[in-house]
Amino acid sequence: MKKRKVGILLFDYVDVLDFTGPAEVLSLTANNKAEQALTLYKKNLLPKRPFEVFTLSETGMEIKTHSGIKVQPDFSINDSPDLDILIVPGGPLRAVQSMAKNQKIIDWIIKHKIIEYICSVCTGAYILGETGLLDGKNATTHHLALKLLQEKYPEIQVLSDRKVVQDDNIISSGGVSSGINMALYIVEQILGKSTAERTAKTIEFTI
Repeated sequence: MKKRKVGILLFDYVDVLDFTGPAEVLSLTANNKAEQALTLYKKNLLPKRPFEVFTLSETGMEIKTHSGIKVQPDFSINDSPDLDILIVPGGPLRAVQSMAKNQKIIDWIIKHKIIEYICSVCTGAYILGETGLLDGKNATTHHLALKLLQEKYPEIQVLSDRKVVQDDNIISSGGVSSGINMALYIVEQILGKSTAERTAKTIEFTI
């Protein structure tokens, strides 16, 4: 099975758990129990792990998260490797509104519309809403942003009763910690339920 390349889009004031939750889940996913044990033992991740996770931003320059933590992305959107999976995290309303107005970012996301999965975490759905890729589709977001998302993008069918929603190749997830649920959902879709359960147990998370 090929290794999926997973790019996580970062921007100023992004919520930390929105991107670190999925990053940890996918980075620590292993192909079998033996490799899972080695993953927890060795300093470096195994080269044949199923997901290669990296971060990127518009310029590749350091960003400052909502909590003030500074992060150096691995790539800019101009030199990023080809993606199999794109994850768009969220942040405070002003931050995601700013990203939604960034036409370079919106166009870049649209160019990835036929990859295996495009995912949003929390208010990252607001950014995806601006691309039009969610028009006519089901989606979810943070419970405090459900009404806002529906009013801003009326073509989206906004669901409030699920943490993770998949429609075609787009997966959206609810509040901050639900990015972990979303990542485990991806693991299950690609590698099966037993691998997802093993990964959840590894990070002490209840599915």
